[in-house]
Amino acid sequence: MRLIHLAALLPLAIAAPTQQSIPELTTSEWSSIQSSFVEGARSLSSWSWSAAQDVVAEFDELKGEQGEDRTIWQQLLADPHSFSKIVKLIEFEGHAKDILDNKDMSITFFAPNNDALTPPDHHHGHHHHHDDDDDELLASIIQTPSLATISSLLDSPSFDIAGNDDDDDEKKKRRREIFRKIVGFVLKYHGLPHAYTAKDLAGNNTFETALETKDGAFGGLNQRVRVEKSVLPPSLKLNFYAEILVSDKKASNGYFHTIKYPLLPPGSLFDEYYIFPEVFSTLTSAVQKLDAKHYYDWSYDHEKSKPGHPAFTGFGLATNFAPDNLAFAKLPEGLKRFLFSPFGGNVLAKILMYHYVPKTLLLSEVFYHEKHHDHKHGKIVSMWEAEGDDKSFKKEVEVPTALANTTLHVTIDKSKVPLLDGVYKTTIKVNDHYVKAFDVPAHNGATHVIGDVLIPPHKHHDHHGEDISSVDSWSNWEEWLPAWAAEQ
Repeated sequence: MRLIHLAALLPLAIAAPTQQSIPELTTSEWSSIQSSFVEGARSLSSWSWSAAQDVVAEFDELKGEQGEDRTIWQQLLADPHSFSKIVKLIEFEGHAKDILDNKDMSITFFAPNNDALTPPDHHHGHHHHHDDDDDELLASIIQTPSLATISSLLDSPSFDIAGNDDDDDEKKKRRREIFRKIVGFVLKYHGLPHAYTAKDLAGNNTFETALETKDGAFGGLNQRVRVEKSVLPPSLKLNFYAEILVSDKKASNGYFHTIKYPLLPPGSLFDEYYIFPEVFSTLTSAVQKLDAKHYYDWSYDHEKSKPGHPAFTGFGLATNFAPDNLAFAKLPEGLKRFLFSPFGGNVLAKILMYHYVPKTLLLSEVFYHEKHHDHKHGKIVSMWEAEGDDKSFKKEVEVPTALANTTLHVTIDKSKVPLLDGVYKTTIKVNDHYVKAFDVPAHNGATHVIGDVLIPPHKHHDHHGEDISSVDSWSNWEEWLPAWAAEQ
């Protein structure tokens, strides 16, 4: 396998539908996490800070002299027992150190500790790196750019990617540069451009990271990270799996928080559906049946790319209200058979298009549409939360779907939890159906998981001539659904 051109590196780092995963978690553990957040989504946004104060106080004692006069980088460097691996990665990458050591900055950094950067097989002393399969290993790491895997390579005597930059071996030089790009790419996803305490993080559901999206997949916006809050036990998790172990480590240039697993920049919408078959196998089957993967995917185009000019395939930024397997299971049996029959393809396509909001990032606290780009003042991103300390709000919005002249009615309600200071609960409804899991980040947009297939607007009369199209039911679908799809 030939080495992939350096210019193609970054898109490949997030476009691996069959291999993209978090190496620190098994498939069954991933499935368990996904099942938990889908089934318990309505309680994800509660967080008891009064209950967590004692825990934070204990961490304060461990700070000793507090270290607040030192930068994030200086504090990481001073704690090799916890952070020697991330320090080695940062030094290898070469650029992140300047940001983390800049006293004029005000930033947040999520720091994986040494345990987080030790792959499971590393604990048993197994190394699978051989000189004769360097190219395959390199391609594998590009597709799954985990800091833990790269950290393991840096420590491996049999795979010298951290060798002498003056080495005459051009292949080794090029390999090191590729790995530096990967590490820099992933490190940026661990940083936020503003300083946030754990309480600040619990106040919102997503945050902009330092990772810019330059390949056209995300409207030019920076990638975002999702924050999950839990009361029992009190905890914060990033992207549903990376728990914050130690929070609010104050530095002269912001805060850093120790995390249990390194973060991996999210894959495309389709990638994420594909790796959770227990939740989305029916949806992915529908997409593949219709040969419509490109609407949900964003990937590097090997055929069209030229050296220094990478090309991509896909439709870019989108928000998708994704029905899970249970949603499809609720449909009448005859309708399910029809949709996946040779005769139901057009109807199935129109139903999926009704759940798809193109060129739009719609999150619980953020709204952005690509057509609102202002070339004079930059991108216009609306933050829906209220000004000041009170973050509660209620917003209703009509968003256009991929079907012409068809919209979805979305209601977002972020409200205070009584008797719990600073605690908010967020709910989202689409066409009066609750969203099970919201703000799931993707490289080319976001997913909101729903437990019902949305019924499109249609004209339908009963046997007495009465208009019953407003009745939210799939009953008698044979009488109106094919005609509706034919009109679109």
